Amino acid sequence: MTRPATFILSVAAALLASALSAEAADRTQELDAKHKACLERIAEDQDLAFEEAMIWRDQGGGRRARHCEAMALFALGHESQAAYRLDTLAESRDGGSAEMRANFRSEAANFWLAAGEADQAHASATAGLAHEDDHAALRITRARASVMRGDIRAAETELSHVVSDDPDNAEALRYRADVRLRQDRLAAAHQDIEAALIADPASVETALMRGRIVEAIRLANVAPAER
Repeated sequence: MTRPATFILSVAAALLASALSAEAADRTQELDAKHKACLERIAEDQDLAFEEAMIWRDQGGGRRARHCEAMALFALGHESQAAYRLDTLAESRDGGSAEMRANFRSEAANFWLAAGEADQAHASATAGLAHEDDHAALRITRARASVMRGDIRAAETELSHVVSDDPDNAEALRYRADVRLRQDRLAAAHQDIEAALIADPASVETALMRGRIVEAIRLANVAPAER
């Protein structure tokens, strides 16, 4: 039986679309593998990783190459440059999905913090939250930036937002314990740090923070004459 030309064309179009989709999937896997290898190279040789990432970027490596380039820069001690490049990547046409852009902003914000640039970190985190308002890491980083800026209340509000959404977020609980310790709210700080330890018993940072809080409580209970 002879098939109508329209039927043949529709089948051909479907087959072509399927082939192109499979080709695109293969290409994505190839790029993801190269990106992973580039990031792993940083642990071995930061200078070489940076050079290879630049070459890959010039060859059309796109956001993956630019991301690896920024990460290598950070490893080389250029925190501000790395943060700036990640912010630029998040704003670019090929910055990817909203989730990818939010993650680039999160990394940028942390790099700005490492560089001691609290205002820049706060701005990067805020920009990232415009893509994903419930991004816990961005909110925690913005809280840390607020602490560096001296805005303790804003930091606590931010961290409480995270804890409200995820009561077992050990990192948010630990940072909120620190914020409350800074305000001499020792009982609240102790409650947070104990919850953080339950959520992540292996955390060294949490154990150290608990030690600070327990010592602060001990000193607060010592009579002035005994100090």
